[in-house]
Amino acid sequence: MSAALPPPTAELAGRILSTCRYADRLPAGRFTARVGIMRGTVRSLPELHLYLSPDERSLPAVSFERLADWIERVVEDPQLAAATRAAASTAGSYVDTCIAIYPLVEQRLAQARSVLGQVGAGAEGLTGSRS
Repeated sequence: MSAALPPPTAELAGRILSTCRYADRLPAGRFTARVGIMRGTVRSLPELHLYLSPDERSLPAVSFERLADWIERVVEDPQLAAATRAAASTAGSYVDTCIAIYPLVEQRLAQARSVLGQVGAGAEGLTGSRS
């Protein structure tokens, strides 16, 4: 069960759906059995949601401590950062942490889209940019 996050302000909703600056990207990747970790970066919460999507063939490769710090510092969403830290601290394994954080990010994206009148929107957040 995911934590109930208070709805974001319009300003925060905009940050939640936008892409961060190049210098602020979060190191991440995908782990597959045959290849190992394929390195990459996360530039937005919509992109993070894609990284955390359940996949039987691979796992997201991300430091959850760095993720919470990135959410707090770059996205400037202390509520989601705190919920992410709480989920990571109570999960029994890396996979359980991924499973626990995924709906938190999904909930926050839905809230942000609702606040900005983008209910049912897909990946629009991947096109906006923060300077």
